[in-house]
Amino acid sequence: MKVRPEMKSIEEDMQPGRLSLEGYLGEDSRSLETIIREDEEVLKELGTTAKEMGRVMRRITLAGMEAEGEPIPFDGYEVEVSEYRGWIGCPFKDNRKAGKRITNVTSLETGEHFCWTDIGIHLVRDHGFFQGKGSSFRLDPAALAKFLRMSERTLAPLTEDE
Repeated sequence: MKVRPEMKSIEEDMQPGRLSLEGYLGEDSRSLETIIREDEEVLKELGTTAKEMGRVMRRITLAGMEAEGEPIPFDGYEVEVSEYRGWIGCPFKDNRKAGKRITNVTSLETGEHFCWTDIGIHLVRDHGFFQGKGSSFRLDPAALAKFLRMSERTLAPLTEDE
């Protein structure tokens, strides 16, 4: 499959040291378009979308932000949000910036743990990109869908923050 020129440029910016120290692709040898397409296929099989998952991730992060760095129970999880100074731009060149924030989420039922960044939420929700395999912040879409209990959720209409 031929790679579109704009995707090639985005893929170059996702390499280590360009927009972030570690980059977004990890050790994944697949093209950016292939990564997105294959992750989307996984989500279709599970009956959910990246946009829906991003909304749930954002709600969890917003709840954690209210605790100002302390762990807080929310929706069956323990959530702790750490904030850092600065912003990071979206590698998809959509002029979006996200705060440097990491959300750590642990299931109170199973003890399973996930963490994500604000730019990671944006990448999932708005671009269907869970990052490449081997990336420090790669979110396996099937594992994350299970962790977020996507099959059990009915999402309310979008709010301004989502």
